[in-house]
Amino acid sequence: MKKIILHVFIFLAFSSAGQELQKAYSEAMTAYKAKNYSLFYDKIKEANKIHPYHQGVLYQLGVACALTNKKTEAIKYLKQAVLINSEFRLAGLADFNAIKDTEEFKKLVALQSELQQPVIHSDTAFVLKDRSLHTEGIEYDATHHVFYLGSIHQRKVIKVINGKPADFCSPAFQGMTSIFGLKADVKKDYLWVCASPMQEMETYDSTARSAVFQFELSTGKLIHKYAALANAKGVFGDLILSRKGVVYISDSQNNTIYTINERTKQIEPFFSSVDFWNIQGIAFSTDDKYLFIADYIKGVFRLNMKSKELIEVKSPDNVSLKGIDGIYFYKNSLIAIQNGVTPLRSTRYYLTSSLDQISRFDVIDRNHPAFGEPTLGVLDGDTFYYIANSQWGGYDDHHRLKPNGELKDIVILKYSLK
Repeated sequence: MKKIILHVFIFLAFSSAGQELQKAYSEAMTAYKAKNYSLFYDKIKEANKIHPYHQGVLYQLGVACALTNKKTEAIKYLKQAVLINSEFRLAGLADFNAIKDTEEFKKLVALQSELQQPVIHSDTAFVLKDRSLHTEGIEYDATHHVFYLGSIHQRKVIKVINGKPADFCSPAFQGMTSIFGLKADVKKDYLWVCASPMQEMETYDSTARSAVFQFELSTGKLIHKYAALANAKGVFGDLILSRKGVVYISDSQNNTIYTINERTKQIEPFFSSVDFWNIQGIAFSTDDKYLFIADYIKGVFRLNMKSKELIEVKSPDNVSLKGIDGIYFYKNSLIAIQNGVTPLRSTRYYLTSSLDQISRFDVIDRNHPAFGEPTLGVLDGDTFYYIANSQWGGYDDHHRLKPNGELKDIVILKYSLK
């Protein structure tokens, strides 16, 4: 849900750290314009210490290093920036004269060129013609061959059978807001749906609360609505089930994993950490021992469900785990939908046997022609389905949906993982 990331410093904007960051960045750029490159380096380094993950700061730090003859540092930071956004200018910029003839810089320019090339492996599974749906989450009931998708704008769940859509529930049903993650529990005949109020939804109500809806899968009958606490405003971005059918929800605003207590009919906090910046997708390992948590800013964390030990999943220096929205565990690998990088991509990251490091990766799709903003997906055996073009960009500055002619049909992609 990249649309929620509205500003360069969105997560720090109203904090003292955010003010310090913007001050350091502004002073750095003033020093750069004045050609005071030593001060430029000091100030942009200061900004990087406050926000080590921002690609714009990383790029400017690379520039500052090149201008102050710190060649190894320059390559390091420029590479980190380009892995997140391959559109940063490298070739032909006088700021890089000190490093432009080095083998390391030439390799970096070649890497940038490679990252800009499209990679297309997925095929179209089906297309939804209702352009105003704005879908975010998708689920598949393999037993009955039914897809379920949630609408951000229309505040409802639809089901798709043989490519034909129909409402599973009516818009704004029981106060339902924008739909994000959803999961089917076929054994128990449940469909779990998480919803949070977004300004892009029809008849936006700022007093509405996030909630999880428990439906009877076979009939569409509402079993229970679990509302968030009145003082716990958040965004329920993803929802998954353990093998025992226990529900877990990620809240990207409060950086908390919640669970549902069906006995007390309450949503309860399960885990949070000061290490989180903006959590999005969540996925269990096959045995439910670990919960993998995508942090949109920092990368991927692994939580031991029993001990509550949290570690950051390490990755090679030739990849960035930033900007992951949906994440899925498949045969000791993680399938990640990255809509916070440029160009957009979906990637399979292979884990070591200890499940704590990335050993290698394969790009599934990069700069796919169907991409608008890919968001969430679902696994059906060895086939991965995901939404290619959620409509977060389909609104004007006042969160009003653009005319139909400016929108596109919604495309669901499929990819065989064999």
